[in-house]
Formats: sequence, structure tokens, C-alpha cells
Amino acid sequence: MLRHENAVLRRQISGRVRYEPVDRFWLAALSGLIPRYRWREVFPVTPGTLLAWHRRFIAAKWDYSAQRARTGRPPTRAALRELILRLARETRGGATGGSRAS
Repeated sequence: MLRHENAVLRRQISGRVRYEPVDRFWLAALSGLIPRYRWREVFPVTPGTLLAWHRRFIAAKWDYSAQRARTGRPPTRAALRELILRLARETRGGATGGSRAS
């Protein structure tokens, strides 16, 4: 815990400490290893902030975005696309160059 906190503080020597998402994740994860009554002594943020970060991470994990169906037409494979374009070029070249039989 202290090693990570030192890394955060070294990144920002002057001014207010800003925690990046990865810092919030680590602090929220480490909070599970330390009893709640010791959080005020150990962590540089309030217990309420830790709990809010944890809730946000859990909510983001379980938003079911991975299970949502993709909308629109599925992408065409490159080989199939090349075949279609080649056939279109050959057909176009043959139709404009020849004469029609009546």
C-alpha cells in the first residue's frame, strides 16, 4: 500500500494529489485486505471515497456491455471483399468493351 502511495506522490511532487483510474483501482482493491476500522490510518482518502470508487468499479464490471449484441451488418472478410471487387472490375470491363448481339 505504501509503495503504491509513494509512486503516486512521486509522480506529482507539487500541487494537489490527483489519483488516476489505475491508482483508484489499486486503492479500492487494497481496501479489501485491511480491516475497515484501520482505513483512516492507512489510506490517504476517506473511507467514503474508497467505497465510492469500489462501487464504481463493480458497476462498470457488471454493466453487461460485453453481452450486448453488435448492431449493424457484420464486417465482410478481406478475401471475400477482394473477390467481389475483382468480379466487379472484370464484369464492368467486359460489358463496356463488347457489342450486344441482337
